[in-house]
Amino acid sequence: MSRLKPRSPARDVARAAFADALGRLVRQDPLLRRDPNEDAVHDARVAVRRLRSDLRTFRSLLDEAWARGLSARLRWLQDGFAAARDADVLLTRVRRHARLLCDDDRARAAEMLAVFREERDAAYARMRAMLDDRRYAALLREMIDLVKSPRCSALADEPACEVIPPILGDAWSALRKRVRRRARPPSDSELHHIRIAAKRVRYAAEAVAPLAGRRARALARTVEAVQTVLGEQHDAVIAGARLRASALDGTAFVAGELAMIEQRDAVDRRRAWRHAWRDAERAHRRLRRAL
Repeated sequence: MSRLKPRSPARDVARAAFADALGRLVRQDPLLRRDPNEDAVHDARVAVRRLRSDLRTFRSLLDEAWARGLSARLRWLQDGFAAARDADVLLTRVRRHARLLCDDDRARAAEMLAVFREERDAAYARMRAMLDDRRYAALLREMIDLVKSPRCSALADEPACEVIPPILGDAWSALRKRVRRRARPPSDSELHHIRIAAKRVRYAAEAVAPLAGRRARALARTVEAVQTVLGEQHDAVIAGARLRASALDGTAFVAGELAMIEQRDAVDRRRAWRHAWRDAERAHRRLRRAL
């Protein structure tokens, strides 16, 4: 794909973003089949999530019904990677926090970890089966077609310098609106949706970076910080809920201890995300002045 320029057709910006996401997935495919690990699963999940986000961000440049249908079909793939990734995250968090317990409680925590390892292994097995499913091969072909010859609207032929800034602006406005409308203090659900909106802005800023340069990259970094803090907060909430659900018989007390550790982590991330958000606002103002 040729180098992006301000007067390049807007479609080229979208195609570059789609190509980047597809490349990330294709690079992980052999490893996921041969010897999957946490990093490969994470990267594959991010690749599909990024592609679905880009389909939404650039929807004004695409045939809407076609883009919406592809995104819906990709949800199956994203969910398969997400189940394996979530099992990895839970196992890692519980293993790390179990080290903070006394010797007797660590022994009981080991029983819980064995259960979580079994769940992780089952999620990995389902993921491998997904990669052998005919739907996966069909989706890969659709994604290749998306990169090579996306079904575009008339707006896609307009210069990127005129079309892309409003698209990024829409993504930012959606994020800012969620932040402003949150409750005080915000609910876990509100923070989760702020994180999703932050990811969309980050991916859009990274797509714009070849045109807008360092200011777009700065916005992407600062919004990624918001996303990271809230991602850790979300992981803590989910892990705490899973531990509470597993509190049976002799493991109940240990599960309670671990759940409190997760709750503490969730509270810490609640405090931290606002600082990251202010950095993102400043980066957005600088980028807006440059565009």
